[in-house]
Amino acid sequence: CKNTDKLAIFTNTGQMHLVKVLDLPQGKFRDKGQPLDNVSNFDSGSEREIYIEALGNLKEKKLIFGTKTGMLKVVAGSEFIVGKRTTAATKLAEGDELLTVAPLEEEETLVMQTAGNVFLRIDAATIPEKKKGAVGVRGIRLQKKDELENVYLFEEGTETKVSYGEKEVTLNRLKAAKRDGVGIKSR
Repeated sequence: CKNTDKLAIFTNTGQMHLVKVLDLPQGKFRDKGQPLDNVSNFDSGSEREIYIEALGNLKEKKLIFGTKTGMLKVVAGSEFIVGKRTTAATKLAEGDELLTVAPLEEEETLVMQTAGNVFLRIDAATIPEKKKGAVGVRGIRLQKKDELENVYLFEEGTETKVSYGEKEVTLNRLKAAKRDGVGIKSR
């Protein structure tokens, strides 16, 4: 990124913090750094960063958001070009938490994994584009006391494997389904 640009830091509380690149301290490779708390409104005690991107690069991108309750949405990157240092990147329900923010490419496939090891594979194009103030749409129908644990994005045709526990799952071999489905329990 350029030194006149800003960094957009998305956190698990649904906030986006902007930091000017010029405000970042310069140092040598082995120097001890400065906490992110000291150069922005970020609070490491109650937040953790999920995704960091240069604001100039966001203009052309689309970002996909996923929460623990299974809500998904796609937002144009131009929505995040704001003047405030801290702004709400998404609207969250009570007790919900932002799980993933990722750039969305053309023709990608999305796989959601819950804490109960249920997998649902959908086409990312089925997720509608919303404004940043929207909650989103339900991506997976969760069982009681279950929550979304991971969201994986991969291009069609590439073999992607993930491991959970002692097992390994090949994501592109999962049966493709529609959005808002129950998913497949992995054994």
